[in-house]
Amino acid sequence: MKTTHPKLKLHTFLIFLIFSGFPVTFHAQENDTLQVQYSVIQCDSLIEANADNPNLVVLDVRTPGEYVPEHLTGAINRNFYDADFADQIDALPRHKLYVVYCRSGSRSKKAFNLMVEKNFMQVVNMKGGILAWISNSLPTTPDFAPLQMAVSDTIIPNDTTVIGTIDTINLTVTNRANDTLRFISVTTLTGEEFSTNFDTTATLPGAEDYTFSIFYNPVDENTDSVDFIIESNGGTVGFHIRRTGAAPLFNVENPSLLNIRVYSNVSFTTFEFILQHPDKVTIYIYNQLGGQVDIIRESLPQGLQKVNWSHGNLNNGIYFYRFQAGKQTASGKMVVVR
Repeated sequence: MKTTHPKLKLHTFLIFLIFSGFPVTFHAQENDTLQVQYSVIQCDSLIEANADNPNLVVLDVRTPGEYVPEHLTGAINRNFYDADFADQIDALPRHKLYVVYCRSGSRSKKAFNLMVEKNFMQVVNMKGGILAWISNSLPTTPDFAPLQMAVSDTIIPNDTTVIGTIDTINLTVTNRANDTLRFISVTTLTGEEFSTNFDTTATLPGAEDYTFSIFYNPVDENTDSVDFIIESNGGTVGFHIRRTGAAPLFNVENPSLLNIRVYSNVSFTTFEFILQHPDKVTIYIYNQLGGQVDIIRESLPQGLQKVNWSHGNLNNGIYFYRFQAGKQTASGKMVVVR
């Protein structure tokens, strides 16, 4: 039996819609390819279908004098006649869905061709431009406003993190409209489990994304949750995050590694432990963001052992170690003092 590739089906369906004149209700997904010429009715339908899509960008390539008095709602502006227009297009995020228009369709067609050449995978040229849009009684506006939307999932499902390690959760928000988005406040993360590097001084012009991290550092085996709220001049978004701490894995037949002692002085840190038999010992050192900063490897005989680690130019503060000897592992927190 003959089968049809899913994307071939999609493109065949879209081609049918284009030539039939029916509205388009395709909701773009990031991995789809969409490089087509649509009528204003089809573009209006496409924009409506993607009203909740944070990656939709309506791109006006007219001059500022044309754009400022009247444009499509939320449309951002890149002037086709600017000497660096190609560089401005090149700076736009590639993963978004673009609906491009101008006055009558000539400049937008050239901009569309440029974006296809630059490997923009989802770009639509609006045939007839804003003149055709207006002649079909579709709305325009002189207004400008920011619009904050969450690109990441807003509910982060539960996962486990070993006590003594840090789980980094990356989240992204975007400005879906055409005025500068400014952050007003974010949730204060209190306690030992959650922290963030969110920068409230960051600003987002239209179509720009902002990615930040939530760090989870469990101190016990309980389930922890946080509602992280971002308030801006373009609205509020929130993320609900759940994480659960998990005890480090130990070999119960040889519990000696449970008794690791760690102490520091001004020049080095000492790990003290008992090996029941000769083994190769590896100690991984991590900073508070979960990044590995050093690794120590020693082949040691059985008995009481001490491994000294020089922390060199590292800043004073809290670090984490993961100790491995054969199949045994242990993790913990330590303080570097220089």
